Amino acid sequence: MHFIEITSDAIPQLAPLFVEAFNAPPWSESWTIDVASKRLQQMLSSDVAFGLMALQQGVLYGMVLGHEEQFFNGIVFTVKEFCVNNQLRGQGIGTKLFTAFEERLKLKGITEISLVTCHGGQTEGFYTKQGLQVDSEMVVMSKKI
Repeated sequence: MHFIEITSDAIPQLAPLFVEAFNAPPWSESWTIDVASKRLQQMLSSDVAFGLMALQQGVLYGMVLGHEEQFFNGIVFTVKEFCVNNQLRGQGIGTKLFTAFEERLKLKGITEISLVTCHGGQTEGFYTKQGLQVDSEMVVMSKKI
């Protein structure tokens, strides 16, 4: 498996993976290719965006994408999207991708990784195995408008 930095040229390849992954449990969302493509393009349009995709023999196995932000005590990278091909889940691909991603972030001078995910189950459990912890000082809040 090899890891390639994501560019806008990869969106036609990434959007179907994104839709398949996030329309399935545990998220069960309602993405379309057009809307997913727009989201990916918006994220990649930032000069602080960074992402990797995992490929093996031309097959897309997964992707991780987000952006960096400068804080007083270092640079925090916020993972916005992370997914693995549904048919390949449970084979360690996510761990390999996340490990390669973390190594590249370190080389870029990133000092912390943050993300928002679902409580419990596969999602929180996966990130805990990668060494992330639930932040006891922060809470995610939202309001529909």
